[in-house]
This record gives sequence, C-alpha cells and structure tokens, in this order.
Amino acid sequence: MAIPAGLAASYAALAQQGSVYDDADSPTDRYYAFLAEIEVVAASKGTPLQWSAQFELVPFEWMEAAVLSQPDTIRTPPPPSPYSLLVFEQAAPDEIAKALGTTPDDIAEGDWFIITLGRGSRAGRVIPRSRPVIQPIKATGRRAPPPMQIKLRLRFTSRSLFSAKAVAALVAMAVPREIGVMDVGQGSCNLIYDVAGAPLFYVDLGLPMFFHNASRPPVNGAGNIGILNPGPCLAGNPPVFITHWHWDHYAMATWSANWAALCNRDWVVSGQPAGPAANFVIGDVNASANGNVIVIPAGFGHLVGGFVTVIQCVPGPGVAADLNNTGIAVLVRINDLYQRVALLSGDAAFQSIPGLAAVAGLKWMATTHHGSDTNLIPAPPSPIPAPYAANQGRLAYSYGINGAAAGGAHCYGHPAANAVAAYPPAGWGNALLVESTAETGPNSGVAGRGNILMGSNVIPPVCGVPNCPFHVFPKTLV
Repeated sequence: MAIPAGLAASYAALAQQGSVYDDADSPTDRYYAFLAEIEVVAASKGTPLQWSAQFELVPFEWMEAAVLSQPDTIRTPPPPSPYSLLVFEQAAPDEIAKALGTTPDDIAEGDWFIITLGRGSRAGRVIPRSRPVIQPIKATGRRAPPPMQIKLRLRFTSRSLFSAKAVAALVAMAVPREIGVMDVGQGSCNLIYDVAGAPLFYVDLGLPMFFHNASRPPVNGAGNIGILNPGPCLAGNPPVFITHWHWDHYAMATWSANWAALCNRDWVVSGQPAGPAANFVIGDVNASANGNVIVIPAGFGHLVGGFVTVIQCVPGPGVAADLNNTGIAVLVRINDLYQRVALLSGDAAFQSIPGLAAVAGLKWMATTHHGSDTNLIPAPPSPIPAPYAANQGRLAYSYGINGAAAGGAHCYGHPAANAVAAYPPAGWGNALLVESTAETGPNSGVAGRGNILMGSNVIPPVCGVPNCPFHVFPKTLV
C-alpha cells in the first residue's frame, strides 16, 4: 500500500533533517572546533615565528543537538560525531589569533572555538574526513563562551573506573628484550618485544597529519617499511599505551587496515581533554568485545609493573600545560645481563616527567617531541637526563621528511639543530650511537630509512603475519 503523499513528505523532511547531523559538513558552514594541537614550526634564522594550528571540526547543528541541548548534569561522553580536520598551516600566531577573534596568549590546546569557513572551503578534500590546508583568511571564529567551554570539556574528557592493579597487570608479566622505534613518517610508534619476538605492548600508534602523508615510508623497497599493509603487528594481542591525544601519536587507530582488531584490546590513556577524533577512537575501543579504555587520572604519579614504569606527566617550571606535558611517559627496563633502561617520553618535556633525574641505568631514549628543541633550549642547566655512563646514551630520532631523498623537507623543522647539538654534551650519542627513522642522520652514517631496534640486538623473528612491517629493522642501537 502506498504511503499517503502528506506522510511521505513528512518522512522525507525528517530524513533530510537527520542527514544534517550525520554529515561532516555543516549546511551553514559553522562548526564547533576543538584545538587539538599547536605545533611551533621551526623557521630559518631571522624569520618570524609560525604555528601550525590543528582543529577538529564538528558541525554546529550536530553539537547543538547531541551535546549542548542536553542537561548540564550529563557527564557521559557524547556519541561519536561526524568530524573533519582544519589546519592553519605555518601561519603567524597573530594572523591565526585575528581569524579567531582573540590574541595568541588566549589560544590553548584543548579549547573550543566556533568557526565559520569561507566560501568554497569544503571543496577538494585531500582524504576522507580531512580538509585541505586552509589559511586563516578563509575562516573566521571566536572562542566558545565560558559555560559552553566548560560543558564541552566535561563531556569530551575521557573517563573510566581507574584501577592501578589493572594497569600493572597488563605489563607485570611482560619481560622486555627489544624496543622497536617504528618508521611511520612524521609521527610516533614504539613496540616492545620479548626475547622470542612476540609484541608485548605498544607505546603510541601514530601516523602523520594528512598534509604530511608524503613522509610515510613507501610500501616496498630495501630497508623501507610499508605501514598500512596490513597495519600494526598484533601477534600476541598486545595492549596499547597512548602518551597523549595528539593525532600523530594515535592516528593508526583510524587508518590501519586491521583497526577492528586493534581496538579489541586494552588501551591505557591519560585523562586529558579529548576532541571528537579521540572520542571516536575511545568509543570504538569501548564498543569492542574485548576493548577497554583505562584512563590514568591527573596527579596519579608512578605506576610500576614488573620491568615497566608508567609516569603521569606534570608540567614543570616554565613548561606549557598543554597536551604534550600532561600525558604519560613510559620507562622500560631491558631484561638482559645489564638491565638497562629505555625512556619513551612521547612529546613531554623532560622537566614534566617527575623523578626522571633519579632514574638509574638509563641507556636508550627516543628523543622527546621528534627532536624538537622546545623546552630544551636555552640552557644551562640542561634538562636532558644523564645516561648510565658519560657518552654511552643511545638516541633514536623519530620524525618525517616530505620526500624520498635525504635532505627533503623536514616536517615542522624536526629535528631542530639546537636539539641535535644539545644531546651529545649531556652524554647522548656520537656517530655510532644515534639513529633516525627518516634518513641518514643525524650523525648515523647509515643509508636509508626504517625501523630502529633498541635493546640487546636480538632481531625478533618474523611473527607469521604476511607483509608485517613491524619485524624489519634496518637499524639497531645496542
């Protein structure tokens, strides 16, 4: 029986209205925008400071209906939202602030803005759920009012029933022997192995922001690692630790071919403000049969589980209280004859890792923030922790270049020359003790790019997963 014309028209109107809430594009070009990251872009000497400001956009209509229309007493996370990315790429802070109707000092990671995009800005997406780079002149905005700001932070901040015993149990039985610093381009991904080559757990699962996709390694080629075929190695069902909610430290969660299996496990994260992209990941993990997000609360301190220590970061003196410095850092003790320690700090400043100066036996380190000199320079005194013996620290750089040849465009200017110069005087590295995932340097003398193995130099055997990119190590730091 045919639906009466009037009723059919009503259904059609409702369907059209509903589509507004499901699409990443706002019909009015207005968005609630979460400021996910501010990256200071290294510029040449004498040139003005520039920012790369990365926003996660949710259609204005969706946010009004699904979040802001709800009572303030609701504290549960909102449902996964449609979202897209907006980047003010390499623009002066004053220019970005002007577009947002504020000042550079009043722009901080984790804040919410209301942004209107300019005409034509929706056209020509680079990849699904991402927007092309848009300069500030094509977008205007303002900070969300304080009550709205508070409500959005409360709704989007990840929460869980925290159990220190549950986190300790994830690593208590882990006996680390090797640490892989993975070549993912401009991002961070570290995999801890046991002596048999089985993955024990991850510390970060990052990929580059979409405009630095060219920094990802090619699929094939001697010493080169294809990252999305099929995705991160999941042999042994390793849990995941995310140091902080920056895209380049967790984006493999969105783009891996084996994402469904990747979210079906325990994820340990910091209780930071989470934007719509991170909320999407959290929702997928918690919705999986065996998935579980465990949130480490602020001020927790240290958690020791066997050979692994998880440290809640606290911004040190003069260090910004941004997402970099309010996440977690991980110390891993290699179980061999020497029992030396590796530091995986994510993007945290050394000053923001409590008790770091007292760590004994420190031998390996993935440089903080991809080799950035933020919070590292100026010195003295140097905040870089000392290795177990002078000039014996092994240093791994994880960063990306947009180009296959050495000397290509270094994303964000990483590694900064000041940082490269600061580590050796603090006891870290010489020509034989430093490796990079991206190219022949700094000071490595090893051709090509690829994964770096830190530890006892026992190359993990293949895991049996076809085309697995996580058991290939062109470079080692023993």
